[in-house]
Amino acid sequence: MRFCRFARYGAGVVTAGALLAGCGSGPPQAGVAGTNAIALTNPLHVAPARHPDRSRSWILPGAAKQWLIYAPDNSAGAIDIYNYRVKRSKRYGRITGLSTPYGACVDGAGDVYVVDSSTSEVYEYAHGGIAPIATATTNYSVPLGCSVDPTSGNVAVSTFNGPGSSGAGGVDIFAGGLSGSQTVYTNANLYHLYPPAYDPQGNLFVQGTDYSGASVFAELPAGKAQFTVLTGLTIAFPGSVQWDGSYLAVTDQDYNYGYTTMIYRVTVSGSQVTVVRSTQLTDNCYPYRNWMVAVQPFISGSTGKQNAVVAHNLNCPGREGFWNYTAGGLAKRLIRSAIAPAVSYGEAVSPPSSDR
Repeated sequence: MRFCRFARYGAGVVTAGALLAGCGSGPPQAGVAGTNAIALTNPLHVAPARHPDRSRSWILPGAAKQWLIYAPDNSAGAIDIYNYRVKRSKRYGRITGLSTPYGACVDGAGDVYVVDSSTSEVYEYAHGGIAPIATATTNYSVPLGCSVDPTSGNVAVSTFNGPGSSGAGGVDIFAGGLSGSQTVYTNANLYHLYPPAYDPQGNLFVQGTDYSGASVFAELPAGKAQFTVLTGLTIAFPGSVQWDGSYLAVTDQDYNYGYTTMIYRVTVSGSQVTVVRSTQLTDNCYPYRNWMVAVQPFISGSTGKQNAVVAHNLNCPGREGFWNYTAGGLAKRLIRSAIAPAVSYGEAVSPPSSDR
């Protein structure tokens, strides 16, 4: 039987609904945290208390020459910026004035996009920049993530909820960038949708849940208007999808209902998914358990120095770290908790122009 783990967070980190949701036997089920949509997007039902940072945005001189991590802090309504390659963790900047930033993505020019789940806003920042160079509002609500099509510049934003009596979410695609026209794509098998990913051919992949709460993996082929539901991959609790340079990387936030994160490297042929390799991320911040729950771990690569995953462990506040992508296991290093985001659901790594 599982015992209640959430007492260690305290009222400053999760909602009262989330505290109750974490107790009992068996995995938490969608809906137990009431109307708090953010709490429903992870198996822990973590929904941080709001502590908005009302200071001015800032960034260190010369930051644009560095590899940068943009990590939205949902609790502070801010985006923390770190030097990706400096082992001694140091915050290089902070963007303030957002509401509840959730997921992030990056395009081929190094621009970083961040979605705000409360305001339905999408912000685009140039590498090393702290003022948005473009903004847009999604037609649907509670955006969780985004991806940029390398073939067209289209920006796909996945939304957890939508208008109408069903409340089902969809994928809102901005043609050619955030200033372009919007088209929302939905599917009867997709109710809540999670951060999506394009592959190099412009095919879009997304995880979600159906109306029963079961996980669904689907593809929106390039140039098509209808999703294809994919089979062959079992997910306990959906997370994000990302192209890792060679394969689609599909995240399970609650692998084997054990509150650890599994990343599957997969290929897709027709509607069939084949798992090539899997990587389990664990953590030892909680006594006697390897609980590590990440919604949108960012994969910076699969070889050499870039063989890393940047992720935030929702099990432990302020737990932002770097995991080996191919080996998995415990984090290789951590950002000091004093400067790490309190609660982050997704990150993006942006290289300087010299390394693109």
